[in-house]
Amino acid sequence: MRVSREQAAENRERVLAVAGRLFRERGFDAVSIADLMGAAGLTHGGFYKQFTSKEALQAEVCARGAADSVAAFDKALSAARQGETGSSSAFAALLDDYLSAKHRDQPGNGCTVAALAGDAGRHGERVQEQLAAGVRGMAEAVHVIRPTAVQSAGDSTDQLDLATLSAMIGAVVLARSVRETDPWLSERILSDTKHRLAQ
Repeated sequence: MRVSREQAAENRERVLAVAGRLFRERGFDAVSIADLMGAAGLTHGGFYKQFTSKEALQAEVCARGAADSVAAFDKALSAARQGETGSSSAFAALLDDYLSAKHRDQPGNGCTVAALAGDAGRHGERVQEQLAAGVRGMAEAVHVIRPTAVQSAGDSTDQLDLATLSAMIGAVVLARSVRETDPWLSERILSDTKHRLAQ
């Protein structure tokens, strides 16, 4: 049976959404095409009508997920710029959200960079390029929104607060890695990082 363009586009979006969630929860290598298409309620053969390869899907998932993470950081930045909250309040809200138990416990709904950074190093350039774009965008937003950030007039590389962003992402990754065996340590990683960055 021939699928309409609208249905094909809807199927593609469903695969991207399910792949994003499953990749963030399990990693790239733990999700087979059969697993993915089954979770999306589609046939295995339908995958290749939508994507040229699993790597192409991974890169697109990373592009979308990184853009979503940047948008979340930009939302906090926009609120500060529009005077809805002060810069310090906006940064505190961002820390509260990002370094929360909810974010730690729900990787499928969270930051793609934090969930897939480890996997990206073992995969192709297309995946790494998409995550790099996300890292840049998030670090630019943090540079502007963080109250103690040094605002320089140099080139764009001077406008990245990579140390703060690395601490945020690293805290989530570490907190997830010990959550099951040492919940106390997991909570301390999040709370100590939040406290240190908020100073």
